[in-house]
Amino acid sequence: MTVRNRSLVNFLAAREGNVAIMAALCAPLILYTLALGVDYGMMTLQQRRLQQLSDIGAIVAASDIANASSNLVASFQKNGLNVAVKTTNGYLTPSGSLPSDTGKLSQYDAVVQYTPGVYVADPTVAAAQRFVAGVQPYDAVKVAVQQKAELTFAASFATPPTLGAVGTASASKIAAFSIGSRLASLNGGVLNALLGSLLGTTVSLKVADYEALASADVDLLSYLDLLATSLNLQAATYDDLLNTDISYPRLLNTLGKTQSLSSTVTKVLTSLEKGLGSTQLKVKLKDLVDLGPMSERVIGSGSHLLVNATVMDILSATAMAANQKNQVAINLAGTVPGLTSITLKLSIGERPKGIAFNAVGATGAAVRTAQIRLAIEASIPGLSSIAGLKVRVPLYVEAAYAEAKLASFSCLGGNPKNASIGVDVVPGVAEIALGDVDPSAMANFGTKPRVTPATIIDANLLRVTGMADINLTNTSKTRLGFQSTDIAAKTIKNVSTRDSLTSAVQSLLKNTDIEIQLLFITLGTNKAVMSAIADTLSGATAPLDELLYNTLLMLGIKIGEADVRMTDARCQQSVLVQ
Repeated sequence: MTVRNRSLVNFLAAREGNVAIMAALCAPLILYTLALGVDYGMMTLQQRRLQQLSDIGAIVAASDIANASSNLVASFQKNGLNVAVKTTNGYLTPSGSLPSDTGKLSQYDAVVQYTPGVYVADPTVAAAQRFVAGVQPYDAVKVAVQQKAELTFAASFATPPTLGAVGTASASKIAAFSIGSRLASLNGGVLNALLGSLLGTTVSLKVADYEALASADVDLLSYLDLLATSLNLQAATYDDLLNTDISYPRLLNTLGKTQSLSSTVTKVLTSLEKGLGSTQLKVKLKDLVDLGPMSERVIGSGSHLLVNATVMDILSATAMAANQKNQVAINLAGTVPGLTSITLKLSIGERPKGIAFNAVGATGAAVRTAQIRLAIEASIPGLSSIAGLKVRVPLYVEAAYAEAKLASFSCLGGNPKNASIGVDVVPGVAEIALGDVDPSAMANFGTKPRVTPATIIDANLLRVTGMADINLTNTSKTRLGFQSTDIAAKTIKNVSTRDSLTSAVQSLLKNTDIEIQLLFITLGTNKAVMSAIADTLSGATAPLDELLYNTLLMLGIKIGEADVRMTDARCQQSVLVQ
């Protein structure tokens, strides 16, 4: 082997310097990868900034939808971007308008497109479907921004991709509303007995007093502020106060100190407070009002919103809240003409958390009346054809809650109170039966008490049993609309069905299934006795209707009806929603 060949073999077999050679060969690939990493990192930062700018743009556009395009141009310009905003006639830029078919968009940093619509802040609606484009009146805006990516190294061999970001903002909307029943055709005796039993005292108010209580409006937030001062709550939130046990005398004492109450109302509250003495009755106000997003505010910081309730509503709601776990027995003898004796047992269902008579909230917020059960036993004088025997009429009433739910909320612009609100209302349904029930079963709202045939006449030679039931089951929703004028006037709007309490009682008594036993022989169809009992029950329709009407009214309930009032609505600063 020659020296030259040996040198070549040694060179090929040598392994010194192989790492340096491989590094030199791979260096371009490594540098290329690093360059792509830098470009990718720059695009990620650019995408994040674009998202921030689209979010800011959405908030700016939603704050003044009528001038959204010019406001968007100004907003992006302040943030260092020269943009073209798409409008119905073309594009708006810092230097003026451009036609839709322009080829000059490449000179701008980004192209912006905005879509006005309506945002429904309802948790039951899928998030992607809450913004509805093009629906008027507009209260939300979706802003989409497109921008070419800025490439440093990859630009020499690749076309920069288009980056996009979308932000949606809506006016922050909040309303205060309530549900209840207006007082009418009052029976002071029934109301006094019922309120007195709920409070554990004797109440002797006149019908005029109740009318004064029902017409006296109280600013609930101001009242809560006074109550917090009375309780010496410092640096507490409204939620803390609403969950605090408050003695009923203190509640009445503070209520009497609220502004704009008439002397009649103040005297009534003072009288009730004195009558309670040192009672241990306590109540949490969370059943009176649900402040929603305002509940976490520090006490004293929420007075800009008008949350109103009548004094009667406050007394009724708090008296029921204090007795949710108790069964109240009431003697109403002598309160209703035509009924010789009346006893009543009342059970009040516990409210779900966050559901009250009054509420503050946005779309989806709801208010409800109470869920109650009544067992009434009344006696009525019989006709001469049945020897004047007293007829016992045991009634069982199960009244489900009426509900009002904030279904739509549109901000119309111009000022924060210019809003249009829709409320879906379902009147309270009820079951009314003539028959006996076990009083101990009434308190358990998880099960339904069994109604059994009742003995309505029990004499030596005559025994009559009877049973009947009727259901008022209207569950269809009715949409009530409240405009800014309705809200400013605090207009009460009513939803009612054809199933009224009066017609229900009349139908119940008329269709009672009666069985007669005379001299221990079942006759069942004795026409004379049957006719006399039917006439006796028919004559009891009016007094029984009066008794039920006033009892339920005191509890804020009307069968087949609901009264809804909107006391305030605000379209506040725009917020990002998507």
